[in-house]
Amino acid sequence: MKPVLELNATAPAGDTARARPAPSAWGAGRLAGFLALIAAAAVLPFMLGNYHIYIVTQVMIYAIATLGLDVLYGRTGQLSLAHASFFGVGAYIAAMSSSFEVPVLLQPLIVVAVAVVMGAIVAIPTLRLSGLRLALVTLLFGELFIWLINHTTDLTGGSQGINVMPLVVGGFDSSEPLHGYMLAAIASLLATIACIQLGRTQYGRRMLAVRDSELASASVGIPIVRTKIVAFMLSATLAGIAGWIYAYVVGFISPTTFDLFGSVNFLVAVILGGSGRVLGAWLGALYIVLIPEVFNSIGYPNLFPIIGGGVMIVVALLIPGGLVGGMERLIEVARSLGKGDAGGR
Repeated sequence: MKPVLELNATAPAGDTARARPAPSAWGAGRLAGFLALIAAAAVLPFMLGNYHIYIVTQVMIYAIATLGLDVLYGRTGQLSLAHASFFGVGAYIAAMSSSFEVPVLLQPLIVVAVAVVMGAIVAIPTLRLSGLRLALVTLLFGELFIWLINHTTDLTGGSQGINVMPLVVGGFDSSEPLHGYMLAAIASLLATIACIQLGRTQYGRRMLAVRDSELASASVGIPIVRTKIVAFMLSATLAGIAGWIYAYVVGFISPTTFDLFGSVNFLVAVILGGSGRVLGAWLGALYIVLIPEVFNSIGYPNLFPIIGGGVMIVVALLIPGGLVGGMERLIEVARSLGKGDAGGR
């Protein structure tokens, strides 16, 4: 039977101050925390009103899309300003599917297929680009997407937007706040698990290597081109699924949700929360959904972009690791203070 604690190799025998949990203990702790979060998510909607359930649903939807951009930018280092376009692809597929009565089970498959193709279309011409040049080219794809929506009025409603009929399957109705919450909760849970597991796979490690240094990655045989294309495809897929759910939950979509400002919002969420971190994507989604609601509630909606810009400057200068990095620093400081107090006694 494995011991619960194993001593640090550099610590003298009997030095319990340096004892740390064994890997099995860490795994049990993470599993317990994960189960607690699932239980909280199951209970939460019964403690909130319909409006607040809708807001939490929005957070979960945006978390899925933010996780997608985190795969591309946070883990692979590819700066994209077309992410809201992938989000929009899923939303408009939902709108057209409801109009043409496409079977419900077939719709997610269509979203994934179209998102994968769109991701490849954006990725292949930009393989040799990085940084600002890559961002500018992806911005062009985003603007082309908005142009296409505005010039296909019969299908998309153009600049006026389009109503989306709710997703109804048996007793399930996505226009009901609790039902929409359930759909978003299940999808966000699966997306979170997938992104956590991705970091433990060979592809996940390749992405991190490409982000840190393409030259070093190529020198050890990592296929950079394939890694970038896969990252774009995964990113587009998560955004497309999020957009598909968004359209059915909100019931109305228009191009303004999927323009440059939408892509910038996703980028802000990744950077503010902490790029390369699953928890960071969730914190970023909380920020871009809840903070605008706060400003709307006090009657100053136009202040959000100004305050948001100031927050981004502060985070970039003082907390380069984002909110997750800041939390980790605070925990380290608290631990060091606790050890100091224990030593003083």
